[in-house]
Amino acid sequence: MQTVRLQIKCPPLRQSLAAGLIAALSGGAWAADDPSPYFLGIRQEVAHDSNVYRVPDGRGDYYSSTGLVGGFDQLISRQRVYASANIKYNKYHNEDTLDNTSYGVRAGWDWATIENLSGSFNGNANQNLASFNGNNTIPTSSRNLAKTDQVAASIKWGGEGLITLKGDYGHSRVKYSAPEYLGEQSSGDTGSVGAFFRLGADTRVGAGVRFTHSSAPYALPNGIVTDPTDPSQFHELKSSGRNLDLTVDWRYSAQTNFFGRLSYTRQTFSPDLPELPPFSGLTGAIYGNYAPTAKLSFNVAVIRDAGINSAFFNVVGAPSTGSTASNVGLSENSQVTDVANLGLRYEVTAKIAATAGYQYRHSKTVNVTLGDQSDHLRSTQIGLTYDITRNWQAACNLSHESRSVSSGLAYSANVAGCLAQFTLR
Repeated sequence: MQTVRLQIKCPPLRQSLAAGLIAALSGGAWAADDPSPYFLGIRQEVAHDSNVYRVPDGRGDYYSSTGLVGGFDQLISRQRVYASANIKYNKYHNEDTLDNTSYGVRAGWDWATIENLSGSFNGNANQNLASFNGNNTIPTSSRNLAKTDQVAASIKWGGEGLITLKGDYGHSRVKYSAPEYLGEQSSGDTGSVGAFFRLGADTRVGAGVRFTHSSAPYALPNGIVTDPTDPSQFHELKSSGRNLDLTVDWRYSAQTNFFGRLSYTRQTFSPDLPELPPFSGLTGAIYGNYAPTAKLSFNVAVIRDAGINSAFFNVVGAPSTGSTASNVGLSENSQVTDVANLGLRYEVTAKIAATAGYQYRHSKTVNVTLGDQSDHLRSTQIGLTYDITRNWQAACNLSHESRSVSSGLAYSANVAGCLAQFTLR
């Protein structure tokens, strides 16, 4: 019997940076006392992955990554424009079929007017090996590149006044290069409007409505499937969500802040299949940062969302807390996804910083032949960064990942690597 796969992945605008990078090298357009907003760098990384395919008892290999980074961040009166890009060639020692080019592009514009009206436009595009994200539900020993794109816009009226009105919209998309992942491709839209009331200098509360729509165009089979890579043998699965959001935002400082969202969510699927029951219940998110000392800081994110690719498609409009824990990644085939992220950073010296992080992700999946499934992913990482000079940086990281799915997929992997980067600013 053919399996119905729900894709919920708990990762663009491609813009040229040539003019900015030339200016970064020349430096002639800027006064000596005005720091350049541009940067350009080169980086080299070597690492060992104990399980490159993320399958039970998978093979390990060494690989190297050689890349370029660049970008700019410029204030122009009330406006801010920024863009950054990185591209890497990843070469494996033995598993050379995994050799690939990965990239990440991000660009945006934050704007404001004198009438307490402000907003932003931003987008990003990323490509990397899907197996590196702990997100494949179909074990494969071939190269599978995941491409994730997002564009978003927001508008806000009220500034720092007593009442603020805000609207957000975002579109997200995920695609795979492996033919057997045809059914996992999907796209989604999120839109929200809300009103916020300032209780004091540090605290805002708000209420709003949020709508989500996701589409997996090749998720449902047209009868008996003879070729799982043929799009004509599948039809579309849609997911729609309606959410009532209550929020609280407390910002004591840039290093110590808290954002919480509690939502009542109603999620439905089309076509209406008995294997895909609707979801009604509470969802929400918590993002927080805390710095007890000048050297030590903690961040946390706890997220529960519903729908196809919930942990990926529902992140539009997430608060800018500066927390690295808000990066929840992709979570395939999930009806409900729960994510918990913890991180810390300690400034050992003025140039050396130590970091540590832990993520737990649980996804509830629906499978026609096997029924409800549970997908558990746990990852831990520690790292050390050394800012040798203004232009030179070195870092080493060690991470452990383990995953278990009730259908039988289970694996663990360890990755250890070091990098060096030189950046012109």
